[in-house]
Amino acid sequence: EKVPPPVIAGDVPREEPEPVDLLDLLEIPEEAAPPAPPVEKTKAQLLADFIRERSMGAKLTSKRQLAAEEEDLEELLRSLQEDESCRDIVSARGDKDEYFYSNQYMSDNYAMIAVLVEEKNLPKTIAHMVRWNAKTYPMPTPVHYFFHSPYYYTEPQVERALHLIKQSEEYRDIGEIITGNGVKYLYSSLHMSEKYARALAEANEWGEFGY
Repeated sequence: EKVPPPVIAGDVPREEPEPVDLLDLLEIPEEAAPPAPPVEKTKAQLLADFIRERSMGAKLTSKRQLAAEEEDLEELLRSLQEDESCRDIVSARGDKDEYFYSNQYMSDNYAMIAVLVEEKNLPKTIAHMVRWNAKTYPMPTPVHYFFHSPYYYTEPQVERALHLIKQSEEYRDIGEIITGNGVKYLYSSLHMSEKYARALAEANEWGEFGY
């Protein structure tokens, strides 16, 4: 009976490596899926994009403007209302027209003001905003408020509108006060007394350091 040769320390038999498949060494790119064809937008979706673009520029889109470009506007507007992707397109009615905007890019409050400005009825715009400010904040409205964005009325335009407001029974709640430093404010007696309006106006003008 043969005796196996002695095993020397460190003399460990090595395993033979498995043969390498050459295909494993090649970097074969996966076939890219063909790009999906672009989805063609409907007329309603294109209209929504147009209204959104104008809303981003702080502009309303009037129904009259759309009617001049689209013969079957009512049908198109129905499609717009039924499209889930166009839910942000809403409208506000003025005395002269209906106006569309995206409430994703324009707040309902700004749209309300924009409708008033668009219809160029200065007495109504001034009275409406004076009432709204008196009810919401509450705060009387300085006349110079209407010289700035989004109104940009001139001083003669505002004075003419205030003259018409004083003569109209519709606006009998609109009153004027002048602060100690000579700033004219408007308030609505529907929402505050003259005394309260004057106190608020004086506090606003007095500020931290006085007049």
